[in-house]
Amino acid sequence: MGLLDSFPAGVQAIIVMVVFASVTIAGLFIVRSIIPWEQLRENHEVAGWTFGVVGAFYGVVLAFVIVAAWQRYETATEKAQSEALALADLYNISKGFSDPMRGKMQDAIREYATVVVNNEWQAMADNSYGNDSTAANRLWESLVKYRPTDQQEQLLIDKSMDQMAQLNDARRLRYVYYSEDLPSVVWIVIYVGCVITIGFSYFFGSKHYHAQALMCGTFAALIGLTILAISELSTPYSGAVHVSSEAFESVLTGMTTKGGSGAPSR
Repeated sequence: MGLLDSFPAGVQAIIVMVVFASVTIAGLFIVRSIIPWEQLRENHEVAGWTFGVVGAFYGVVLAFVIVAAWQRYETATEKAQSEALALADLYNISKGFSDPMRGKMQDAIREYATVVVNNEWQAMADNSYGNDSTAANRLWESLVKYRPTDQQEQLLIDKSMDQMAQLNDARRLRYVYYSEDLPSVVWIVIYVGCVITIGFSYFFGSKHYHAQALMCGTFAALIGLTILAISELSTPYSGAVHVSSEAFESVLTGMTTKGGSGAPSR
């Protein structure tokens, strides 16, 4: 649903409900124009049982997928926060070094946070993120090439390397969650199941067409909203609902504030 990404979530929901309901009602109108409602009523017993089975199966599929998409979104949020926390911890550890190592590390950490906030987050929202690791490599280089002068600095290097490993892992996972969507077979099941389920609702004949049109339209709008939720949650870094960069902004603010620790607000 890339065309909808430029709209707020509320506007997206309205558009999806209107489109799904309109298409469904149009399909019902075509079916009722071809097949008299009296003829459809003769199939109510069989159609009702079949629709119940199909509707239950499709409901289970949607429930399973939306839970999986929500867990994906929550994990992406958690990993982004972990990356920001590791960056803040690196900044705090850097204060234990003497210059010029301290200044070199802090400059590299500020550069990393600035690139993430000002460049990478928008690139992920625009689906143009290339996972440029220049800032991360600069941090790695400053740690690997440094030669500790005493046991305290050796301990600081060890702690920094641990935090850097966590930072790198979280960064890689951020790219994974950005670049991977739900498997295509899942989307095939969702959309084909949508067509089949809504199509089965046409096998019922009501004497009052407007009442049946209202019921079918409402049913289709609900399915459309569910598909919209799955679509938004399955792409955690783009769309109207996305992971916030607030944790990195908080780290960057803390590092630029005199005496700041760089720790993100919770």
